[in-house]
Amino acid sequence: MSSLASERSDMLTFINTLDEADFEKVVSYAAFLRHIEEQEEAEDIAYYEAHKDAPSVPLEDALKELGI
Repeated sequence: MSSLASERSDMLTFINTLDEADFEKVVSYAAFLRHIEEQEEAEDIAYYEAHKDAPSVPLEDALKELGI
């Protein structure tokens, strides 16, 4: 069993042992994390859309400017 599969199995076992109140807390926190992730994704897309036509700087020039 892969590490991820093992971790998933352990997490499911843990969740199955929770009482209803604690389970609701876990579900609520997972929903909160999902919401934060969706917000960050929307911000990234909005930034890209606002700057997609902006001129870019070649990496070599940026590194030279930074002294790297």
